[in-house]
Order: sequence, then C-alpha cells, then structure tokens
Amino acid sequence: MEMLHGLWNVLCTEDENLTKYTFLTLTFVETYVLMKLFTSFLNITYTKKQRNIYMLLISILMILSTLLIPKEFSIFIHLILTPILIKTIFKTTFIKSIFAVIIPMIVTVLFETIYTKLCFLLFNISFENCANTIIYRVPFMLFLYLTIYLLAGFVNKIQIKLNVIDNLNNTQKKLLIINLILLLLCIGFQFYLIIFYTSTLPVFLTALSLIFLITYSVVSIYSVLKTINLETTKTNLEQTQLHNKTLELLYNNTRAFKHDFSNILTAFGGYIFAKDMDGLEKYYDKILDECHINNNLSTLNPEVINNAAIYNILATKYYKADELNIDIDLQVFINLNNLKMDIYDFSRILGILLDNAIEAASQCDKKCIKIEIRDIKPKKCQMLTIENTYLDKDLDINRLAEKGYTSKTEDKENHGIGLWQVAKLVKKHKNVFLKTSKSEEFFTQELHIYYIKESN
Repeated sequence: MEMLHGLWNVLCTEDENLTKYTFLTLTFVETYVLMKLFTSFLNITYTKKQRNIYMLLISILMILSTLLIPKEFSIFIHLILTPILIKTIFKTTFIKSIFAVIIPMIVTVLFETIYTKLCFLLFNISFENCANTIIYRVPFMLFLYLTIYLLAGFVNKIQIKLNVIDNLNNTQKKLLIINLILLLLCIGFQFYLIIFYTSTLPVFLTALSLIFLITYSVVSIYSVLKTINLETTKTNLEQTQLHNKTLELLYNNTRAFKHDFSNILTAFGGYIFAKDMDGLEKYYDKILDECHINNNLSTLNPEVINNAAIYNILATKYYKADELNIDIDLQVFINLNNLKMDIYDFSRILGILLDNAIEAASQCDKKCIKIEIRDIKPKKCQMLTIENTYLDKDLDINRLAEKGYTSKTEDKENHGIGLWQVAKLVKKHKNVFLKTSKSEEFFTQELHIYYIKESN
C-alpha cells in the first residue's frame, strides 16, 4: 500500500523533469497523428519506408531538442528543421513542406489553447499544473492526439485537399512563401505564450491572441488564393482568345476548302482522264497537306489539350511556328490532368524544347516540327516527343546539357542556357528521363515520365 501511495503521490505532484521524460514516450504517437493530418490536407502520398523514416527522424529531433535545448528555443529549432526533413523525405515542394508544418501547428495551438482554458475554468487546473503533473499531462495529450487523428480522418473522408498550391507560378510562390514565413513566426510566438504565460494572462487576452492568429491565417491565405484566382482567370481568358483564333482559322480553311471542292474534283477528273498518275499523286499529296493543317487546328482544342498551362504553350508556339512557315504535326493522346509530373516543371520543359525546335527548324529548307504526347501503358510511361529538322549535323548531343554549350558562333552568351535548365528540371524528378538523339533529317527530344507506385 505504501508503494502505491508513493506512486500516486509521484503522479499527482508537479515535477517538470519527470513529466518531460514521461512525455517523450508519446513522441511517436504525436509524430504519427501530425503526419496523418498534414498528408491528408496536402494530398501527400507516401510509402511505408518514407513513413517510418519520417517518424524516426522527427521523433529523434523532438527528443534531442527536448533534452538538450531550452523550451523557449526548441520551438523555433523545430520550425526550421522540420520543413527540411519533410521536403527531403516526402519529395515534395518547399511550399508544401512549410504548409506541412503550419497546418498541424495551427490545429495544435487551437485545440491546446481551448483545452487548457477549459481545464482552468472547469477544474481550476493551471497550465503549469497540467503541463508538469503526469496524471493530468498524459490524459490531456492523449485526448489532444485523438482529436487531431479524428480531424485527419474527417479531412480524408470529405476529401478536403489543398491542391491549388501545386499549380502556382513563381510570383505566386514568392507571395505565398512570404505569408507562410510570417505565419510561422506568429505560430511560434503563440506556442511561446501558451507554454510560459497562459496561466498568468487573462482569459480575454489569450482568446484575443488566438482570434488574431486565426484571423491573420485566414486573411493571409485568402488574399493569396484571390491572387491565384485572378491569375487563373487571366490564363483562362488567354486560352479562350487562342481557342477563338484557332476556331476562326479552322472555319476559314474549311470554308475555302468547301468553296473549292468542285474545282478540286474537276482537277481530279482531268488527271484521271489524262491517265497522268504522277500528276494525280502530287495533287493528292497537296490535298492531304491541306487536310493535315485542318486536323492540326482541330487538335488545338481545350477539350483535347485539357490543361490550361500546356494548352497556352502549345497554341502560342504553334502560331509562332506558323508565322515562320514551319509545318507543325501535333498529336495529343493523353489526359494531361493525369500527367505523372509537376505541371509547372513540365510546362517549362515543353516551352524550352519547343523554342529550340522552332529556332532550329526555321533555318532549314524543309521546316518541320512533330509533337506527340502519349501514354505508353505497357511501359508504364508517358512520353513527350519533339522532332524537328535541323542544319548542324555535327552537333554534340552529349554536351547539350552543359551550361553555355552552343553550336552558334554569334551571341554565345545568350545561348546554351535552355537545355541546361531542362536538365536541372529533369533531375528534380526521379521518374523523369530525357533522351536526346538525331538522325540525318530530324533532331529528337523524348521526355519519359514513368509511373510511380505509392501507397499509404
């Protein structure tokens, strides 16, 4: 009985060090539930290996920071190192890694503040008593973890996803990063207040501080999303204008072809009656070329090229090539919304490769570019292929990825950057491979995007 009484006294007595060491046993539980929360919100898929590595490293970080670093500094160490680990382990973007820290911290601050105040108001348990007494601290934290875990399950069930951050341009990313850094600082100071001053601050000030934090978070993210919506509206307007231009050209070409149809048939008859098969074959090829132009224009359709960014690039480069009298053969056999690669990086690569193809083809007597995007399911691969005619048959394809390498003799400072940039973008993705080749007639770039199997 005396031993049980002594154990009860230990559990009911404030002991900061004992509580700290006891709390370390819950580190893995905290790491797991917070990971479930941010992966649910951000639609981050992961393998068992990634999950285990993350839980191990974050738990070690939390244990070491708790044991070796004063509490007032450990918060900010956590804010700095955790996004780096998330970005490295889950192979996600820098913005997503920051969100992966902010979302759990906002949720934790919110519920911990609410539950701490409830304990103080209902049971007259101060924050220090709750934080430093095992019998209070363990149930408090388990209840907090349960709340977060249920919230993560709820997010998964109703499929709340922050996918909008996947399609941001550089300006939007910079704006969002600035807001996120400020938000991280606010969260850090809010944690500081909770840890050291909750029991001494009036309920009104604590509630006001929490309200300001939530308000800033909502207004900040809302302003960024509004900016993104304006950019999206602008992109959609540009896409509509390009599509209207395509429809106008297609209508005019079809109308002209229909108007000349009787003359075409008459010419056909002339070759047949004269039994001039060579002349008939050449005439037939010209008709096919004209039909091919109309088929290409019909491919420039947002319903076929169903991604606004890629559509704008293809349409803009198509008309640029057309002004230079370059023949374009465009084929798209894929749902671009299912592309197994970041759209922003794919769009940059596509734009650079098309600029190079247009520049090379424009210098040739036979000006021709072939573009194809298809899904090769047997190889579990998606492929972008760009072929173009070119003059420099001595081009060293093994050096194209070198910064500054160019076969041009003039203005070398402004050339040799594009393919070097493409190589950098390709290296960012483990499932992406660029194959460069050349024949006597065509220079070819093949971008292979392999499927990645990931599971929770």
